[in-house]
Amino acid sequence: MTKRRLIALVTFLAGLYYFLEFVVPPTVPWRTVRGEVAAVSEEALTLRVDGQTQQIPLARHLKIYRERPTGAPEQVEPAQLRPGDRVSAGPTTYLSDWLTSVNNFFIVLGAMAWGMGLISLVLVHSGNIRRRRPEWYGSVMFFLAVGGGVVAGLGYGVQSGWLREANDVVFNYLLRPMGSTVFSLLAFHIATASYRAFRIRSGEAALMMASAFVVMLGQIPIGLWLTHSLPPYMQLPVMAQWVLYIANSAAVRGMWFGMMVGAIAVGLRFWLSLERGAFFDREL
Repeated sequence: MTKRRLIALVTFLAGLYYFLEFVVPPTVPWRTVRGEVAAVSEEALTLRVDGQTQQIPLARHLKIYRERPTGAPEQVEPAQLRPGDRVSAGPTTYLSDWLTSVNNFFIVLGAMAWGMGLISLVLVHSGNIRRRRPEWYGSVMFFLAVGGGVVAGLGYGVQSGWLREANDVVFNYLLRPMGSTVFSLLAFHIATASYRAFRIRSGEAALMMASAFVVMLGQIPIGLWLTHSLPPYMQLPVMAQWVLYIANSAAVRGMWFGMMVGAIAVGLRFWLSLERGAFFDREL
């Protein structure tokens, strides 16, 4: 019961952190100044706001975000700024300061979960070989593949020698062609699924069809040729970039929020031995 409460508490705190990271802005809204960079010195940042200049002292907890034409604003240092850049500057809410530490914790947690998953696979496949279960030769291939991958991994970064050749054979001549083959087979399934999904039967389906049409034409030269005589904001490449980096950002961030919270929960279940399976329940 204590482990279950701990996993629930950590998952809740992680979910709360990511929720606040998505919802709460990185700087205090009522103390944030947005404008165009006029000058930068070692003591202050001068911004042009509504035709007037305003100086902002470069304090320790000041965060500066430079606006980009597409995508989210990027955090920059004062030395990276140039006159004419559009920026927003203000004191931090301290959530962004913890982002690196929290992500490092998730990396360690994920590495531990991967290790326990590998141990679980070893126990399962070794049991298959000992008991000569149906298709036990597949378990033999598993151990051969893991051993070959480990040996090939030792050749990463090596300039010459048989380890380097083993790395090239496994990763460049086996994994990459097999990955390309699998994705080539998936292309036919994706095409049929897209056909079924893009049949216009409702307003939502029509909106999805229109956005897909704009994005696909915006990635190829014919899209620019079809709309070259229109104003820049109506040209297909510009519209495709807007759909991909602005309209699509809300859905992408929502998916990342759900995936990260789910990954935290799964990692903690492995870490605290709450996951049911061969490694934890000894059902060999």
